[in-house]
This record gives sequence, C-alpha cells and structure tokens, in this order.
Amino acid sequence: MKISLIRLYNISLTVIFGMTVYLFFAFFYSGHLYYQEQFQFFLFDFFYFEERITTPGGLSEYIAEFLTQFYYHAWLGSIIITGLLLALQQLIWGISKRFNNAPSFYFITFIPSIFIWSFLCDENSMLAFLVSLLISILLTWLLGLIHSSKSRIIVSLLILPILYWCVGGSFFIFASLLACGEWYKSYQTKDTSPILFYIIILIVISLACPLIAQTWIQYPLINLFTGIGYYRFTAVFPYIIFITALLSILTPICFIFLPKNTRVIFIETMQFFIIGISSFFLINWSVDRNKEDAMCYDYLVKKQRWAEIIKKAEKKTPTSPFTVVCLNLALAKTDNLGERMFEFYQKGVEGLLPTFQRDFTSPLPASEAYYHLGMINTAQRFTFEAMEAIPNYRKSTRCYKRLAETNLINGQYEVAEKYIKALTRSLYYRKWANNALTYLNNEEKINDHPEWGKLRRYRYDKDFLYSPSELDIMLGLLIKRNQNNKMAFEYMLAHTLLNRNIDSFMKYYPLGKSMDYHKIPRSYQEALVFIWTQQNNSFDGMPWSISPQIKHSVSNFARIYTQQTNAEKLLKEKFGDTYWSYLLFKN
Repeated sequence: MKISLIRLYNISLTVIFGMTVYLFFAFFYSGHLYYQEQFQFFLFDFFYFEERITTPGGLSEYIAEFLTQFYYHAWLGSIIITGLLLALQQLIWGISKRFNNAPSFYFITFIPSIFIWSFLCDENSMLAFLVSLLISILLTWLLGLIHSSKSRIIVSLLILPILYWCVGGSFFIFASLLACGEWYKSYQTKDTSPILFYIIILIVISLACPLIAQTWIQYPLINLFTGIGYYRFTAVFPYIIFITALLSILTPICFIFLPKNTRVIFIETMQFFIIGISSFFLINWSVDRNKEDAMCYDYLVKKQRWAEIIKKAEKKTPTSPFTVVCLNLALAKTDNLGERMFEFYQKGVEGLLPTFQRDFTSPLPASEAYYHLGMINTAQRFTFEAMEAIPNYRKSTRCYKRLAETNLINGQYEVAEKYIKALTRSLYYRKWANNALTYLNNEEKINDHPEWGKLRRYRYDKDFLYSPSELDIMLGLLIKRNQNNKMAFEYMLAHTLLNRNIDSFMKYYPLGKSMDYHKIPRSYQEALVFIWTQQNNSFDGMPWSISPQIKHSVSNFARIYTQQTNAEKLLKEKFGDTYWSYLLFKN
C-alpha cells in the first residue's frame, strides 16, 4: 500500500509538472516560441545536414532545429518542450535508481529539468543544449543496461569521441556519470584500482577531443569545450548552462546518500514546498514580460493580425519604440492612425519609422512598416541586414519570405527565385513558396495580386538617397507617386505631429483632400483647433469641420492650462489621450 501511494504521488507530480510547462509556453510565453522559429531556417536536404554535422555538437543542433521549426504553432512547440523536459527527468530518475532506489525523493530528479526550463526563458537560448543533454544522459542510461563491467568500459571509450562530435560539450556529463557509476560499483566490491585507470583514460580522451577538434575547426578552444550551438551568441556562455550540467551529474549521485526507508509524507511534503517554491521564484526571475510582449507584437505584425494588436494595446499600452512601431502600423492598416494614435503612448518618430539599428530584431517591425508604405527597397535593406546580423549566422524563414516578396515586387525574378526555391525545402513555408513560384516572370499576375500589385503601384519609380532626417519628404514622394496611398499620407502627418512640427503639418494637411475621409480624424482635428486657438479668441469662421466635443475639450484644456498651478498633472489625467497633451508636455 505504501509503495502504491508513493508511485501514485510520483505519477501525479510528473503530470502536474508536464501540464505546468505546457501551459506556461503555450499561453504565457508563446511569443518566445514564435521568436525562435523565425530566426532559423531548417532545410530538408542533405547539404543542410552535411553543413551541420561538420562541427562538434552539430547533430544535436540539427535535431534541435528540426524540432524548433514546429514552434510555428505555439501549442505544438509547447508539447515538444514539455516532452523533452519530462524525458530528461525520467532518464535522470532511471539513472538515480541505479545508485539507490529511493522513490520518496523522486521530486529531486525534476531539478535539472527546472533549470533547463529557466534557461529556455532566455530568448537567446537554443534547444540544442537540451537535446545534447538528453542524448548524453540517454546513452548513459543505455550503457547501464550492459551487465558486464568490461563491456561497458570498452563501449564507453569507443563512443566517447563520437558522442563529442554529436553533442559537443555535454559529452562531459556522459563521461562524469560513467566515471561515478563505475567507481560506485567498484567501491561496493572493494576493488577500485582498475576503475582508477579507466577514469584516467576517460579524462584524457575527454580533454583530447576538443584539443584535436581545434586543429581543423575554427572556433575558440573555450567554445569547443563548453559547446558551440547552445546559445545564440557564441561568445557568451551563460552560467545556467554550467549549473544545469553540474546538477545533471550531482542529482543521480546524491541518491547514494539518501535513505531508502523514511517518513514518506514528511519527505514528500518538504520536497514539494522547498523545490516547488524555489522553482517558482527561479522561473519568475527568468521571465522577461517586456520582451515577451514585444515578441507577441512582432508575431502579430508578421501574421498581419492588426485588430489583435490594437486589442492587446487597449489592455496595456505599449511603451517601447519596438512595440509602438507595431501598434502604429496596426492603426494605419485599420485606418485608425489619425483617429487613435494619441490614445496610446507615443514618444517621437522612433515609434513610427525608427532609424536602422545594428541588430537582428529591431529592424524587422520597421521593415514591415516600410514595406506596407511602399518603400520596398528600404524594407528589403532592413530585412536583409537583420538576417545577416543573427549572431549564430543562421538564416531566417521570415526574412527569406519577405526578401522573396520585395524582389518579386521589384521585378528581380532571379533573386526572388533563389529565396523562393529555398523555402520550397522547408516545412511550413513550402505551400506559400510553391504558389509564389507561379508569379515568377508573370507581370500580369503580380499586378493583379491584392498586396504585391498595390505595392508595385505605390513604390518609388525614381532613385534617390535614403535620408532618415527627411522622412516626411520621402513620404511626400510616395504620395506624389500615387495619390491613393492613404497610409503614406497618414504617416507623413503623424511624423510632423510626433515631431511637434505644426508648420509642416499645416503644409501637408491639404494633400488629404483627395483621400477618402468621411470626417477629419481626431488627432488632426486636435492639431487644427490648437492652431486656430493660438490666433483666434473664438471658433467663428474656422474653415474646418471640428466636432463640438473637441471644441469643448480644447476650451477646458486651455482654461486648466492657464489657471491651475498644477496644470500639467491635471491635464495629463483628463486629456492624456489628446495631441495637446503630447504637444505641450514631455512624456
């Protein structure tokens, strides 16, 4: 009865842990999964496989990238991570039982998986570390099935160099667990001298593998020892990798010192509270909600789910330029930029059309804005530079798709074909790529495409030098090129409003007469009425159709601004969603 209760309790712990991990990544941290998927490009061809296995740890990277492509669906990526973490826990439990079958301490075997979970909360963590760890521990467990000590030793020495090439630095875990296991068994038989010789050989081979690899692999020696593909920035080695690797070795070993027969309820309860509470704080410390929000915004932009972006911003207004760029684009694509932009946080033009940053993330939402405006070459440059800046030198499915589109729009069919044919060898982009192939060299079909055809009509037809300080002029050229480019008009006016350049606003505002407006958007009304009240004492004779509500609001705003001593605080509370508040007060 006692054993059955322990087994039931342990099964319950496994189920609870698995459900918690799944729910965390599927609903709380899904943006990180989408982020990982878009910054790699898994190809189903032999040359891609060959390229991966030419470096130590290449096989684990290949397997990890194969699995990461399924992050395209957050629910599927969550299942994969949950399965891998549970597999790691079960393997460690299987090895731990060989040292000492103490089921009351089952909860301890979750510790390495919990630390891996924490590691995966970092957007630059790579699944290759978890895969390499699993392979190393799986081989350790499999070797334990060989009853002959002599056979185990021979097999382990033979596969150690192969394992190093397959998983990289994680092979030290395999060697350490083998050494400890053989030492423990020899200690029980009181014959340790042969095992000392075996351990020495293990150490020599383990040290020799990275040293020999350095003779033909152009990586720093430290990377060859610690692992190449475990972290996106190859020059960085997070301490949590070392801690997790150490815990994967120490967890089974600690079972040697644990008692078999103990007060089950007390021990299980203490483990649950100590490890459970510690895990909560560890994961909470590892989570970065701001980055997660940014990744979710970026994903929604990629999928062109504009209404969801606005709905998300209504719940919690975005505050970083990265997220504000996404929101402003969504407002523009739903014809709400002029109407609602100051309902949300704004801080200058960096939240509208940001300047290029030399990294692999921030140029992407900016390139999306340029793309939908019709500034195709700028969108292409931002996308290409972002992909080339990926620290681990991987390509990006998202960038490949966008580069294929920009080259199709520009009529650069040979270049477009290169990107499209590569996408035909992917999993989730194959269908899109096969359809895109039918557009190559087909001017009529591209012109009839609902998005590409429109952007062809919007894009510039003359060359000029891109100047980030003259964005309003470049937007004006887009309008001159096509009077129906309403988004370019709204971005141009938004640029002047965000720059607090009222004179330029008044200069460009009349261009909107040819646009399909049923009423003057709210932010434009607020700018116009502000200009009018600076020169007139009443609304009589005002040439624009300003709503009575805005006339009433600006009167109240002016009264508080001129009469109250703490005017700024009061005005931000009552009129924080107006252009007047943005114009007169620094955010």
